[in-house]
Amino acid sequence: MNLTLLDRDQLEAILLNPSSEAAQPLVCSDNAVVAYLQVPATARDGRLRHVLAAAHELLTRIAAEAIRGRSLIDSPTVMKDFLRVYFAGAERETFVVVFLDASHRVIEVEELFAGTLTQTSVYPREVVKRALHFNAAAVCLSHVHPSSQTEPSRADEALTSALRQALSLIDVRVIDHIIVAANGSSLTSMAERGLL
Repeated sequence: MNLTLLDRDQLEAILLNPSSEAAQPLVCSDNAVVAYLQVPATARDGRLRHVLAAAHELLTRIAAEAIRGRSLIDSPTVMKDFLRVYFAGAERETFVVVFLDASHRVIEVEELFAGTLTQTSVYPREVVKRALHFNAAAVCLSHVHPSSQTEPSRADEALTSALRQALSLIDVRVIDHIIVAANGSSLTSMAERGLL
């Protein structure tokens, strides 16, 4: 069952009326918390894993809806708190772009790329296409490090530079690139470090 394809009512039904039968094989969004529980040894473990994954999927959607339309200039901690929730328990690297209007209000949040435990491939062309789609004036880039080490690597710096150059061609500003630990213990803002 792919939880990302379910609507809110279907996710709520999983949480409020969990099935007593074993859940179908679970396919979750890339930021799901399923890694916290081992591969189910019993049907009960399988149901619990399924319910927890549905809860995280629902929480992520609610958090994304809560920041949509909010200005990030007025409260930059809102973005950081959102990203901690979004990436909670990530088991592999994923890359998210928060698209912003000219007043830095959130238009949309999209997970554009997913990779492995230690890396993901990000294509500037695809980021530019989505920025044009949303008519964004700015973006906040973010990705998770499942290792929980949030120090920007040289590859992170090179990627940020390439994305800044590509997006500048269409007058879209990169306001930050935030690296988040999967366990939520820390995050690093490349803008605050002076790396933008």
